[in-house]
Amino acid sequence: MRSSTKGAPTIDAHALLRLALALAATAFLVAVFFISLWTSRSNRRDRMLRTSEVVFLLGLLSALSILLAVAPPGGADVFPTAQLILLAVSGVVFSMSLTIREYSTAENAELVDTATVDALTRVASHRVFHDRLAHECDRAYRFGDCFMLIMIDLDDFHQVNNRYGHGVGDKILYDLARRFKTQLREIDLLARFGGDQFVMILPHTYEKGGLEVAERIRQHTAGWVFLSEEGSEARITVSVGLCSYPTDGASPPELVEVAQKALAFAKDMGGNQVQLYRDLPSRQPPGNVISLPNFGRGAIVRSLNAAVDVRDGYTHEHSRLVSELSAAIAKRIGLPTSEVTRVRVGALLHDVGKIGVPDAVLAKEGGLSPEEWDSIRRHPVLGKQIMEQAPELTDVIPLVLYHQERYDGTGYPGRLQGDEIPLGARIIAAADAYHAIRSDRPYRSGRTHREAVCEIRRCSGGQFDPRIVDTLFDVLETDERLRELLLPGSERLRSEGPPPSRAVSPAATMFSDRRA
Repeated sequence: MRSSTKGAPTIDAHALLRLALALAATAFLVAVFFISLWTSRSNRRDRMLRTSEVVFLLGLLSALSILLAVAPPGGADVFPTAQLILLAVSGVVFSMSLTIREYSTAENAELVDTATVDALTRVASHRVFHDRLAHECDRAYRFGDCFMLIMIDLDDFHQVNNRYGHGVGDKILYDLARRFKTQLREIDLLARFGGDQFVMILPHTYEKGGLEVAERIRQHTAGWVFLSEEGSEARITVSVGLCSYPTDGASPPELVEVAQKALAFAKDMGGNQVQLYRDLPSRQPPGNVISLPNFGRGAIVRSLNAAVDVRDGYTHEHSRLVSELSAAIAKRIGLPTSEVTRVRVGALLHDVGKIGVPDAVLAKEGGLSPEEWDSIRRHPVLGKQIMEQAPELTDVIPLVLYHQERYDGTGYPGRLQGDEIPLGARIIAAADAYHAIRSDRPYRSGRTHREAVCEIRRCSGGQFDPRIVDTLFDVLETDERLRELLLPGSERLRSEGPPPSRAVSPAATMFSDRRA
């Protein structure tokens, strides 16, 4: 303080400024000290080294700051430029310490991810899964408890990576893992098993509960839509295999092995399936061919038909009626009884490949995207792949595979023409189209018999074999029981009107509702 001419005290502005600068520099240095302690807390040796270094730096700079405040160079009335430089240096050191702390935090997080958390999906890692599985086996053994192991594989996920790029694929994996977690309890474990596979451990859960969770995940995944960077929609399905402790295995390796077998069976059935290991019809021998010594051909057909019914009740009823009509056509043509039976079975299973078509596509009432059309057009090939697992159905496979071929050679999947198409497949194609046109759908009413006749006659020789078309309508004109059976339920008593003025293509009819 200085005395004024009147005796009142005055403030030395330069001294006050020097004091403020010294305090600010010291505060920066103290903050640097504590930040250094924070960043080195995980390594005791580094903490000791960094502490000694920071204490030395703190003491040196603090002493210099105090010295400059007490004994400023050039006198008390000189502006404290040196202290300003010291404050700037202290601020730079503080900023550098913050940057080091952020880098260290990210580095430690990455190390934790690689150890216990999958770095991409942020769920438990492969190692954590095996540790938890061993723990659950021990716990369940001690307390006589049970648990379920669920293994999930994304169907044809490589196609997503190929089409949209691995960046989009990685985002879908992350999003999918996040959505999976919403379907589980806090005590359940979700882990990434590798690649496009996930595993779940459900403690204190019986088979019924595990199946409910697995089916819920399958249904939800099929209905989810993932957007690419360009805004286009990507849809995926999952195959699920599950097993139970101790019913299916008592050790971690046994449980993983049987869950993988159940998953492989679900994939072989066309994907988008849930398969419990205990319900496998048999064990798979080498060559990926399933032997069914205890199952007759009829049981296999009923099982596959029931699988279609679970996915889509309309497809089940449609297939049953197409089977009746196809068998009647085969009889009228004069085929032997064995061939009539083959056509009947082929018609009953002609849509079994739709098991592998996403629910969101089957249920969609609007127009289909090119990707969704591709999934629809794959159903004959998927049906072939499913039926190949049962040698008892080998003779029926060509009818299922080629029932979407056209007589003029523009169909799929093989673009066969005329008599190159198996006769049974040509029969099924005509019967399939007729019933699709007649059927009621949620968004349209079934057409009349005359409308269907008009349209199929128009496509005779192009989409359909003319001889089969003639036989089809001959059967319908002479078999009242069959004709009544094929009427839509709401239209059984409706009087038929005149032929339509505008024809609608059977192909458009079939695939505008996607289920024919």
